[in-house]
Amino acid sequence: MYITKTLAEVMEEKCLRYNEREALVFPARKVTYTFSDLQSLTNQYAKGLLSLGVKKGDHLAVLSLNSPEWVLLELAAAKIGAVLVCINTASTKTELLFALKQSESSLFFLTKGFKEVSFTDSLMEICPELKSALPGKLLSENLPCLKTVVVLDDTVLPGTYLLSEMIEFGKGIEDILLLEAQSKVKAHDPLNIFYTSGTTGNSKGVVLNHFVTVNNAIVSGERMEYDEDDRILLSLPLFHVIGFVLSTLAGFFYGASIVMLERFETKKVLSVISEHSCTVFNGVPSMFQFLLNNDLSQYDLSSLSKGFIAGACCSRELMQKIIGELGIDTIANLYGQTEAIGITQMAAEDDLENRLQTIGKPLPGVNVRIADISTGQDVLPGEKGELLVKSVYIMNGYFHNPEATDKTLDKEGWLHTGDLVSMNTEGYITIEGRIKDIIIRGGENISPAEIESVLKRYPKIFDAAVVSVPDKLLGEEICAFIVTAEGSSMEPEEVRAFAAQNMARYKVPKYIKFIPVLPATSSGKVKKAVLREQVKKEFEEIYNQEAAVTRV
Repeated sequence: MYITKTLAEVMEEKCLRYNEREALVFPARKVTYTFSDLQSLTNQYAKGLLSLGVKKGDHLAVLSLNSPEWVLLELAAAKIGAVLVCINTASTKTELLFALKQSESSLFFLTKGFKEVSFTDSLMEICPELKSALPGKLLSENLPCLKTVVVLDDTVLPGTYLLSEMIEFGKGIEDILLLEAQSKVKAHDPLNIFYTSGTTGNSKGVVLNHFVTVNNAIVSGERMEYDEDDRILLSLPLFHVIGFVLSTLAGFFYGASIVMLERFETKKVLSVISEHSCTVFNGVPSMFQFLLNNDLSQYDLSSLSKGFIAGACCSRELMQKIIGELGIDTIANLYGQTEAIGITQMAAEDDLENRLQTIGKPLPGVNVRIADISTGQDVLPGEKGELLVKSVYIMNGYFHNPEATDKTLDKEGWLHTGDLVSMNTEGYITIEGRIKDIIIRGGENISPAEIESVLKRYPKIFDAAVVSVPDKLLGEEICAFIVTAEGSSMEPEEVRAFAAQNMARYKVPKYIKFIPVLPATSSGKVKKAVLREQVKKEFEEIYNQEAAVTRV
């Protein structure tokens, strides 16, 4: 049932099968690569890596917006058994230092950066020795494993190689050496390290191997019904599994073309969908909201027919707008975690009601349990509990972090997702919220996700996030952060009045905060820890003022 081949082996088969069909389109440079081109360029990149001394098991880090070079590096590293370390483009200098050091990366690929974000400046600050180093001979106090830095664009940086130089070096590597390197790579060898976008503390490096990546991409692409006629608009970042595994690889495996943008920009996405007749758009809820907030009559979106929503809960109302206004009739909720890639997903044949309110059924190869958060016992259909997952796509573990691995994976191999869910009698799963987000107000357990879903139904509300705040009487109270729709304004009482009409009184937010945008990770998850910290400081000030008045 499962394929026990490496990513390189599967891609070679697909490149041979689809040959001169378009594989990758990059409008920013007006370039198109066929499947045959991918195969040829992958070999060139792989030889270049070998020329720099890269061997099986070496860790190679990449920091770049989406680009053909990113994809080719992944495929080339996979071919010779190197592990690609995927770094978030929103990383601070501290986060970059942590990822490069903790991953023990010996080679680092990067671009200059984008807009006001300079990747090269960050690198020079954490690795000042680069200024005087010879290319490939770096000796860094902060990064003892890092020896070689390669710049992917035309930026001149001291102590580094250009990508073109690496490829030129590779011309001296004979084909037999590449074949020998590839023959040593096995399906269960590590393929990637993806750093989770943690909201507190250091991120954890999730190690995924060839087997889990290849097979999860296959079953997800099958459920999405990708085919050779599909053109997938990719604006999700490649440093996340939803961008690389569940969009790019899943598309390639079924002969689809990937139309790649460097990053999500609303008007550019709409223009490219129109100009390139894209049939698929995958994104997180906020991306779809931004698209819908535009005048869609300016664009021809008639080619759109498929897509998935991942990364965060999607409201019923947003799903209806995606179907009605964007015309994506088979929009699919997809639920996953980096530690297990895709877990549940809607299928094309699923009925509208389940499509609107659930995240679908488990993918083939995935078993789930829903456990009571107090007793650990399985709950009945319709009851809420933590989603536990045991599947063939589970990570190898967190790199060099066995304690965190043991906290996430129990002794029986169940992955504890931390998500509160329910399952109906048909096996469809609904996200109810995050366990750690549950608000306990006067003894009542309240799910922020439920309140957020209601608030987002109000036309004047573009987005909403709900967190707890301390309360002396009830233990915790409810605070809603509101992003108003473009051109709208409202008062807190208007929000509360709408909420009171649509939910129990004890669930109505006591505090309303209007903010221009919700802080979010690159995968679309709201950084609730940031919001909690913001209100915590405000309430500490209030408590201090009250205490001062009492003393007087």
